[in-house]
Amino acid sequence: MTMEDTELGSRIAYWRERRGVTQKLLADRLGRSKSWIEKVEAGKRSASRLPILISICTELRVDLPVLIGRDLARDTRECIDDVQVEAIRVSLERYDAIGSEMPDDYTPDINQTRRQLAYIWSAFEMADYQVVSMTLPGLLLDVQRTHVILGNAETARDLAEVYLVASSTLRKLGEYDLAWLAGDRGVHVSENADDSTFSALIGSRVANALVAIGRSEAAFNLNISLASRIESDLHGEDDMSAYGHILLQAAMAAAHKGDAISVRDLIREARGVAGHVPDHANHHHLSFGMTNVGVHHVSALVSLGEGGLAVDASKKIGEEGIRMLRPERRANHLVDVARAYSQWGMREEALEKLLEAESLARREVNCRPLARSTIENLMERSSGTPSPTLCALAERTGITV
Repeated sequence: MTMEDTELGSRIAYWRERRGVTQKLLADRLGRSKSWIEKVEAGKRSASRLPILISICTELRVDLPVLIGRDLARDTRECIDDVQVEAIRVSLERYDAIGSEMPDDYTPDINQTRRQLAYIWSAFEMADYQVVSMTLPGLLLDVQRTHVILGNAETARDLAEVYLVASSTLRKLGEYDLAWLAGDRGVHVSENADDSTFSALIGSRVANALVAIGRSEAAFNLNISLASRIESDLHGEDDMSAYGHILLQAAMAAAHKGDAISVRDLIREARGVAGHVPDHANHHHLSFGMTNVGVHHVSALVSLGEGGLAVDASKKIGEEGIRMLRPERRANHLVDVARAYSQWGMREEALEKLLEAESLARREVNCRPLARSTIENLMERSSGTPSPTLCALAERTGITV
């Protein structure tokens, strides 16, 4: 028996009971014995093979990432290749040796690195992860060298921000260990930036990585701690945006661990904070505002397996607010709505939302493991032969039809 089997068994039992399905009924639907289900839920037998997991998801009406408590690994090499991953890994893991390995004629150019940082944020918000991945290794090295030479609060802030965008990108693309490492590096260096709110914001990236590897309880506790740390010292919309964003990340972690009450309370609190931040603001590149709270509410409901409620919640978000969001945020939301429709058994509507997301930000669909797993779920759940439109989408995202 492994910890993974024990956790998976507990999650299967949770969703089975939530759907009002008995062990005997689930066993019959899967063509298994009741004792097999009992052993799986007790962690004494593994159910980790993909065909078995897909069958369980179908019967319990839940997405695969929701059932296993984490996103699937990325299967495509289009968005970030092994060379880029290794370059980022080296920059993260060998930072302490940067000083001794620096060229003698290296001269810091803060203005250039900040232009590059603005460029990489722009690419991220456009969901152009290929550009981010190509730019990130060199930028990371330059900003690390600059901080080693100058070592002041400004260069610490710049380096922490590069770690932040690195962690956000790596998590989206399925490189969870590096996402955690980048976030951890960012927290460490941000202590020298003299900005507790920004430090907490980077800490939430560590929490996001914890969610991605299935440690939702730890992620929830970390986010709550970070929010509590800065709650009494908020100044202006930028601080409020960071605080509200961390509340939303705590809500997402709560959703991943099946805590619907905490999700409700945290979303309500974040909505109160959003009342002080206009929708068009984009402080810290978070797009935090009332619309973004609604977007996270939908995502949390999907993670809870409440597809119908998530669809209803999505219809309450104003179209004008959605149009203000950056393409990455909008496409990410459309994928969540697609997942909600899929959970609800409305596969045509789910496909329509995925196609809409693809037309808006193609790489948000074919680079993100979560989006790809949604397409795989639709393929698996299709009665008979999947539609030509769905097959074409699968082929465009590199999924074997």
